[in-house]
This record gives sequence, C-alpha cells and structure tokens, in this order.
Amino acid sequence: MTSSRSNRLRPGKGRQRDLYPVNDTEKDQPIPMAEIRGWLLEQANRQRLEDHLDWYLTMYEGRQFEWFSSQAKGLRFTSFHVLAAESLSVDVKPSVVRWLLEPDSRRDELLDRIHQSLKPGADALWNCDQALLEGDRAEFELSGALFELYWNLRTLGTYDFSRGGIGQVTTSKLLAAMFPTVVPIRDSMVEALLGLGDHDNWWMKARELFLDDGGSLVQLLDGLRIPESSGDVTTLRRLDIILWMEANARGLTPKGQRKRSVPSQGEE
Repeated sequence: MTSSRSNRLRPGKGRQRDLYPVNDTEKDQPIPMAEIRGWLLEQANRQRLEDHLDWYLTMYEGRQFEWFSSQAKGLRFTSFHVLAAESLSVDVKPSVVRWLLEPDSRRDELLDRIHQSLKPGADALWNCDQALLEGDRAEFELSGALFELYWNLRTLGTYDFSRGGIGQVTTSKLLAAMFPTVVPIRDSMVEALLGLGDHDNWWMKARELFLDDGGSLVQLLDGLRIPESSGDVTTLRRLDIILWMEANARGLTPKGQRKRSVPSQGEE
C-alpha cells in the first residue's frame, strides 16, 4: 500500500473515492496514444500510478479478476473465465455461457493453436508471434488465430456479423481472462483516454508501447507497489487499471454517452 494519500481508510471515518488531483490542463483531456508511453514513464507520475493501483485493488470489485482468472485451469473456457470477466462490470448471458462451456470444434481448434504458440519466452504481448494478432475479417484463413478467435467469440461461432453475439468489451475481458499476459483489455474508458477510433487495432498499438524500449515499460509497471493481498497482477492488467483510473480521474466521457457520475466501488 502506498503511504502518501491523505484520505486513507481510518476507523469510523470511511474513505472517499480517490479522484487523483488533476490540474486544469488535464481535466476532461485525453492522453493521445502517441504520448501515453512517455506519460507512464515520467518519474513525476509514479506516485499517481501507484495510487491508482492501490485504490482500485483495495476498493473495486474488479480486484477479483485476478483470483478468478487464476483458478481457470486447462485450455478451454471455464466458468472461472466468465466470472473473471463479470467481475469487470459486464454481464454474460446464460446462453452465451453455455456456448462457451460446451465443445465447439472451430473455437477449440483456435484455442489449441494459440496455446501452442505461446511458449516460454514468447508468451507475452510484446514477444509473442505477431501473426497471432493480425488479420482481416474478410479473409480469416489468412488471419492469426487470436484475431480470428476474437471474432469467433463476437459472433458465437457463426461468423455472421449481422446477427451479433458477444459485445466487444465482454469479448475483450473474456480473452484477457484466458490470456492475461497477451490480451490488453479495451473498454470505453480506455478508448476515451487514448482517443482510440472504432477501427484501431488496440492489441497492436499496445504491443508497440513495449517494443524496442529495453523492457523499461515492463520494468516500470511490474515494479509499482500494490496491496499485498492482490496476488499476481500481470503487466497488462496493471496497465489496464492505470488507464481506466486515469480516465475516471480526468472525468472523461466515453463516446456516445452523457457525462457520467463517479462510478461506485462496485463497478469495474
């Protein structure tokens, strides 16, 4: 736990939500994707990053994500993956849960290919086979297994995009639960902070943050202090929490939504 915050939990007094102080130039302002890596590595921001992690992993229900995903054993989706995703404020319909848990030849083949590719030393977003992440919705036969799996889940295996299926945020969180060192979560608050467009490949943009930097961003994120009870929080999950909390601190509003009130401690 960090020690500099003045509104720490005190017996009988409770604790107010920590909206990290932002100055007038930061309020309601995103951090462009081209600038986020420098902002994260700025030494003056280190305490802010640790405070974001400390508050989230102490007060938000999303802190359960790590426990649920760690209980999910094997190469197939389990109820623990679903519970991990749902701990991040999404609802997975029972019919979708059944489809995830029942055998499906194409989905399970893709899972096998991904797991086989993620060997030691090539099992993180920044060092895995980039081909896993690349693809084209019009030519899945030329696409990477992880790219195709995303759309397989989105459409519940039909590849009929007009029929819908699992939403993009829920899909992102399910895949992050299955592949926590490879899949960075994308939700509306991350999009708002970084100014991501609908067609931006977040996986590739996130991967670029870690490439050719001598591991400095990984070292920074993994070296940030977190509550002792948090367990093993992956590099990508730390990044997700920091981005989500910073978007909230700045009062950013997801595209297409009215300005939101401060989320309750049960959210995310």
